[in-house]
Amino acid sequence: MTKTQTIQQLLNAAEYFEQQSAGYKSWGKVEVLQIAMRLDNNEIVSTPNNKSISSLTTEDIITENTNAVFSKIFSKRKKVQVVLITQQEFASKVKEEIPPILDDQAQLLGVTVRIAKNEDDILHALNGRFAAVLLDGKSICLGNSIDDAYVAAQLLEKTSKAFVEAKYLGGAKSINKIEAWLMQQFYQFKYSKEARKNK
Repeated sequence: MTKTQTIQQLLNAAEYFEQQSAGYKSWGKVEVLQIAMRLDNNEIVSTPNNKSISSLTTEDIITENTNAVFSKIFSKRKKVQVVLITQQEFASKVKEEIPPILDDQAQLLGVTVRIAKNEDDILHALNGRFAAVLLDGKSICLGNSIDDAYVAAQLLEKTSKAFVEAKYLGGAKSINKIEAWLMQQFYQFKYSKEARKNK
């Protein structure tokens, strides 16, 4: 994808999220605050952290990356093309690591959902994962495309809602961690195989 196409995708992102969110309304509210995308030449294009993505103009798009977190994530995770910073209704209430409680959580997000204690801890929290909760109540979600990253954000919200609500009933029953890891490995293998086949 060219820089021009990527910028256009960022400008259209708010409308895309609005359309997609209709299918996830019962899971909780997910607001995307910031988006960073990696270009084919490893350059990073992002939206500012102080402006709503629904009101972005071409001039707002940042084409010179100054965000160290985005740079570190893209450097460490070669297959990740998109990073979303989100504010989520239920994920913002999570204050402890979420064990594997849902099959789709284990497959898409990773064995557990970790809490990043500070900016330096984000890479550790995302190691082998596609989402993490930040201590300031925001979340960070990864994907190979905007679609994948947004699905990760919505699944994080579904998982967080199940975890938060289950605590009132005595806690959620966890899937065996080895089984959860195998689920993720199988899903990732199958997903990458399908992606190669569809090219």
